[in-house]
Amino acid sequence: MPEPISPEYLRETQAIVAAVPNGPWEPVTNDYGLPDAVGPISYLECFDGTVQQDVVQFVQHAREALPRYVGEVSRQRNLIRVMEQRLAQHERAKGGAGHGR
Repeated sequence: MPEPISPEYLRETQAIVAAVPNGPWEPVTNDYGLPDAVGPISYLECFDGTVQQDVVQFVQHAREALPRYVGEVSRQRNLIRVMEQRLAQHERAKGGAGHGR
């Protein structure tokens, strides 16, 4: 299983995402009509073209999806932090009673 995302890694990812050109990135075809690039990214060609379209669609989708996922991780972390603070305040107000013990 992957390691949890650290705050530093999240900040690094946000900076990387913010530095690339905005999307959407449209596919660019080569001289044979096969997708050869999307946005500023070019690909090594596959002789039969079977992999290219899937890769192009992935990269095209990722350019829009990755910022949304990174933003959602930030929002969720913020919400967890707020909820933890509220829970701690609530427990302090109750004299430290802990979770039905």
